[in-house]
Amino acid sequence: MADYFARVELHGAPWPTGYQKLHEALAAHNFTNCIDSGDFSWRLPTAFYHATGRIDDAAVVAKAVKQCADSTGYKNEVLVVKNGGWTGYLSSKC
Repeated sequence: MADYFARVELHGAPWPTGYQKLHEALAAHNFTNCIDSGDFSWRLPTAFYHATGRIDDAAVVAKAVKQCADSTGYKNEVLVVKNGGWTGYLSSKC
């Protein structure tokens, strides 16, 4: 099983209202905009998502994220990265 990060940019979408449909669509695929650091759950930067425990390969996950982005009606760009570990400096708790 693998963890994935996804970054989705919806061209012309206002933040945060324009991303609500994306957020809901990605939640159906177990993506969230929060990440657990052990002690706390931290909010990821704008339009950045995380999913844990996926059995799919990166191409399948990327296709699912792209379909979620396309469902918003906005032109978009999608980047999906299979996580091998992370370090960050996040300031907002979920």
